[in-house]
Order: sequence, then structure tokens, then C-alpha cells
Amino acid sequence: MTHRKKPEWDFYVSIGLLIVTTILVLVLAGCESIFGPKSETSTDSDDEEARIIVSNGYGETLDIYMGGTFQFTITDGDSKKIPNVSLDEHDLQAKRTGTATVVDETTIDVTQYTDYTWAIGDPPDINVTNKYGVALKVYMDGAYLFDLADEENRWIMNVAFGEHFMKALKVSDAKEVASTTIDVEANKDYAWTIQ
Repeated sequence: MTHRKKPEWDFYVSIGLLIVTTILVLVLAGCESIFGPKSETSTDSDDEEARIIVSNGYGETLDIYMGGTFQFTITDGDSKKIPNVSLDEHDLQAKRTGTATVVDETTIDVTQYTDYTWAIGDPPDINVTNKYGVALKVYMDGAYLFDLADEENRWIMNVAFGEHFMKALKVSDAKEVASTTIDVEANKDYAWTIQ
């Protein structure tokens, strides 16, 4: 039985391929990218760009507008960026998704290329406190809300933007003892103390 000897040139080809592959790997490792150097105008660069970072803590999904132009929809608890914002004053609005109902708005004066933030908080609430001396019935915009004992306070939660007419009547004889109009125009808490 005769054994066939493997040709020597297979050995030299294998060694040659190994050397070429090693050189190629070393050359490519020294480059920034196999596709060439990074572009100076890359969109990933933070240089010379102002951005507005919007955070939604409102409790529902909102549509974000800047200067009246729709930017994006943002879910509760999420943050998104408006990129490439020009150096200028920008009016921002948050609306309930698919509606024209504004739930928060602000103006941001962008004066330099940096990140600006807008945190949309929870909806406005009104804290009603009874210091009148007797139990009262509390109404908002003509709708009964609750009874309030003397020295008690309660919250009206998630109040819509706009003017709201408040009134208080005695529980005993339904006589009106106080009224006011509260203009809810920002995402903050409001208070009405009945005295």
C-alpha cells in the first residue's frame, strides 16, 4: 500500500493566506472605520446643535408641538428630543393625543448650542379648604363635587385648563356662602380657601 504525500505547495498557500489575513486585520484595526474617517457633519455630534428634551410625567400620552408644528407623540414616563433647534424663542405645547386640548405649554429661549429641558408634570389640581365654620357643599362649573366639614380640605384632581367657577353652599340650608373663579393656566396646584 502506498501513501500519497501531500503537496508542499498546500502548506505554503495556507501560510501565505494566514500572513495576508493577519496583515489585513492589523491595517484595518488602525483605521477609524473600514468605510473611511468619521464625517465632520455627522448627525451624532453634539457640537453646534441645540436640542429640547421633553419629559412626559402627565399620566397620559401627549402630542408635542413647537411653533404650532407637530413634533412627535410621547407616552407617559418617556423622554424624547427635538433636535437641531434654532437659536430663538420657541413656544411649546403639549396636547392630548389627537385633540386640540392643550394640557401644558411653555416658551424656551434657546440662546446657545446645548440641551434644554421641558418637564411636563401631572395635571393641575385644586385644593379646597373649609375655614367657614360649618359644613359646606362644593361645586365646580355647576356640578356638585363633595361635602367639606369645617377645617377639612380636599383635592379636586386633574382639572382641565381654563376658567372654572367654584361655589360653596351650606349643607344645612343650601345657602351660598362663597364663590370664586379659578383660571387654570399651568400645570401646577391651585388653592381655594373658603372663609
